[in-house]
Amino acid sequence: MRDCAPMKPPRKSESSKSGTDRVNRGKIISYLEKNRGKPQYRPTPSAAMAVNRVIRPLSKKFGPGASALASHWPQIVGEKWAKLSRPRGVRGAKGEKTLMIEAQGPAATLLQANSKQLLDKINQFLGDGAITKLRIQQGKILNDESTLLQQKAESNVQSPLGDEGENALHTALNKLGQKIAERQS
Repeated sequence: MRDCAPMKPPRKSESSKSGTDRVNRGKIISYLEKNRGKPQYRPTPSAAMAVNRVIRPLSKKFGPGASALASHWPQIVGEKWAKLSRPRGVRGAKGEKTLMIEAQGPAATLLQANSKQLLDKINQFLGDGAITKLRIQQGKILNDESTLLQQKAESNVQSPLGDEGENALHTALNKLGQKIAERQS
């Protein structure tokens, strides 16, 4: 005979609770096995490639800008005109693009007179029909030579009278030199 006490049957709520826990754990484990992160099988693409994917379609759609022209401006218009003018921007839709050119003083009028030849040279560089109009404006073009002259003028203004701030002649000469430098630029 047995000395063991009869075993009580588990309560229905405890058995169902432990059974649902097992089922839930099984579901969780199977979900994690199916949806675990997979190791990366290739390195991340470089930023240059990502930018290139964005820029290439835009450059095909909108064409080269003024920066492409500015880097080759002396070869397009010649050294003489390149010293007196700069491309400032391209505006307009695909069929009607206008190149904005800033030219120094009377050179703007001369460029306007030769606009047909200039437009042909620009379209030869960019492609046929890339630019349809030119808009030439007068402005100040600072070349390397003019900036050197301006720096020399500013250095000459620093008179050998000394650094005395109270010297009226010294301050008057400094103001005069600054006004002359402003007019030359």
